[in-house]
Amino acid sequence: MEAMNVRLIFAVILLAITTLISCGTAVHAQSLPTSGGVDISLSNDNPAPGQEVTITARSYSTNINAATVTWTVNGRVVTRGVGITTLSVKAPAMGKNTTIDVTVVSQDGITFENSIVLSSGTLDFVVEPGGYVPPFFAGKAPVTFQNNVKIIAIPHLANSTGVEYDPKNLIYRWEQGTAVLESQSGHGKQSIILPGTVIPRPYQLKVTVSSRDGSNSTSRVIAIAGSSPFITFYRNDPLYGPLYTTAINQNLYIGSTRETGVVAVPFGFNLPQSGLGTLTLKWLINGVLHPELSQNRTITLRAPAGSAGASNISLTIENPKSILQTADAQFSALFTAGTTTNSIAF
Repeated sequence: MEAMNVRLIFAVILLAITTLISCGTAVHAQSLPTSGGVDISLSNDNPAPGQEVTITARSYSTNINAATVTWTVNGRVVTRGVGITTLSVKAPAMGKNTTIDVTVVSQDGITFENSIVLSSGTLDFVVEPGGYVPPFFAGKAPVTFQNNVKIIAIPHLANSTGVEYDPKNLIYRWEQGTAVLESQSGHGKQSIILPGTVIPRPYQLKVTVSSRDGSNSTSRVIAIAGSSPFITFYRNDPLYGPLYTTAINQNLYIGSTRETGVVAVPFGFNLPQSGLGTLTLKWLINGVLHPELSQNRTITLRAPAGSAGASNISLTIENPKSILQTADAQFSALFTAGTTTNSIAF
């Protein structure tokens, strides 16, 4: 009898322990959230202030489309419902952060959580090709084949008080295609110089700029594509010099002005600070080559006296040190009767 009572007491204790373990496991499974079951992605990792960003939640642990999803922005619930996997928010002002939390409760009662901090910033580029443009040229210099190109990053990032960081105190990570430009990346390196190559292939350049503590960052991608250099002709006035405001298109009218000067501008060619360097120029008048003008960018045209007509002027410029830098251009010099000179001279 005593043995039976002992066995009965032992069975009751064992049943109580089993029940306690079973209940403890069930409570744990339903109440302890995990961030490993839900992932968050952004439509734009580095938005500008006020730009709309779409946040997407995905799960490989549960059917999120059948789960109850709750989105919270800066501690305030903004939406809740079954299968709400996306949320659109506006990026905060520069220097501010927005915290987005997502909670997913599966049909089995299992809870998953994750969060992300959204900040903002902007980034501008200044592209400075190494090719030639005339003095005081107000337009944008072209990026031509085999030019060295300098790219300057101008970031706009701010701390929590809204004060912009000094660009010299930020960290820059430059990438060309899939390669990180380690030697040109680092603290304060807001500009890089990319050498021209003989392969005329466009490429993408990406820079990521961040504060020293990593709390703020922004990035941007720019496409760099070269083109052939080109020649533009301008009238060379004897009093005012080259008239760079108006290019000579197809025709140049000499009329009764007797003569006019013309200057050829080799846009985008690699040139030294002065002179033509290694460039060779081939001037042709009505198909006749004038080798004596191989180092002349400026010529003077004189209309023949007593007759009217036209002469075709063409020019080819080549750079022997950069085989992709070559260009051709031409125009017609139109003249009328009544001029006093009798030749086309240079």
